[in-house]
Amino acid sequence: MKIVTLSTYPVSSPFHGGQRRLEAVTRVLRGAGHEVRAMPFFFGPHYPQHDAEEALTALPVELHADLARTGLREDLHMHSLLRPGLPAFEAARHRLAEIRPDVLHFEQPWLMPLLDALTEGLPRRPAVVYGSQNIESVLAPERYRAETEALERQAVERADLVLAVSAADAAVLAGWRAPGRETPVIVAPNGCWPPALDSSVPRPFAEDYLMLAGSGHAPNAEGYWDVIGRIPGCIPPDARLAVVGGVGDLLQADARHRHFRRLNDHLVRITGRVEEDELQALLAHAKGICLPINSGGGTNLKTAEALLTLKPVIAMRTAFRGFEEAMSLGGVHVAATETEFRAHVRALFAGTLTGSRAPGDVARYTWEAVLDALPPAYARLGAA
Repeated sequence: MKIVTLSTYPVSSPFHGGQRRLEAVTRVLRGAGHEVRAMPFFFGPHYPQHDAEEALTALPVELHADLARTGLREDLHMHSLLRPGLPAFEAARHRLAEIRPDVLHFEQPWLMPLLDALTEGLPRRPAVVYGSQNIESVLAPERYRAETEALERQAVERADLVLAVSAADAAVLAGWRAPGRETPVIVAPNGCWPPALDSSVPRPFAEDYLMLAGSGHAPNAEGYWDVIGRIPGCIPPDARLAVVGGVGDLLQADARHRHFRRLNDHLVRITGRVEEDELQALLAHAKGICLPINSGGGTNLKTAEALLTLKPVIAMRTAFRGFEEAMSLGGVHVAATETEFRAHVRALFAGTLTGSRAPGDVARYTWEAVLDALPPAYARLGAA
């Protein structure tokens, strides 16, 4: 079966959670014998790591300035930029005419309004999959909430198969199906490829450190401020908190970080985005992983990653949305309050946090396990 994925980011060199999820979906489907091609629409300078095929549908950065000037959102309104005559749009239509896909997989709802324009002229309409990563309208700023929900509802109504990351999200999405349509809604949670941790690689820092990884998603930064605080007093003077990923940029740009700059610079090591080998080194030597997440929707990919490291995990309860059964695993310490979270951090560095996990305890959270329902579901689409 020939499948084309449509997204607002490339997947050839995945970094943030959305890219990692779509790349995992692609790998699992290819492993089942399907031919999968990526067709991302994105602003090239925002994702410099993309391959030549993905570059065909990259958008000129000048169009991003047009969105910003008119107060529009990049994700929600990108589809309004893609019209006949635009090179990226014409390249997409040309590629679809060449590939003649059996399935179009729309990752997130943002590009669904392009379905008719992109498939015009194809000998037959491909089946449509909507891969939801969150109930996006719940996370959207209030001024865009109604518009976002309308786009999500359209995605569900037009899809022949819907993927949800949690049972709670699946219930919402099922309620949005068109009257009389029993479109299958499959729960396909977030997972992780087992990390290749090697303790023989050089330590990134001389000090013991707790690791926090997150993208530049606003709830990640707010969770940091709410849970860890403006002064990370739960980190001992001879230890460090390693902040990895785009969330570090948000923290450094915040006045709360600058207000206690000297203390934060001493205790908090912000690495920014790192390459995969650097990430594996950071994970290999971390004393534990923390998830100070107290808002947001869907499920958190970082939770699966933390579980598979087999290291101690300190988390707020929200971080385990969709992973509730994992809260009883060894070495998992879930806090009900910010005070309890910080107490767990102190206990980690004091050596009094107990419990451990074995690979078999967390095998169910690998991408292959959580996405195992996808290949047969796609095969059924092709047979319909």
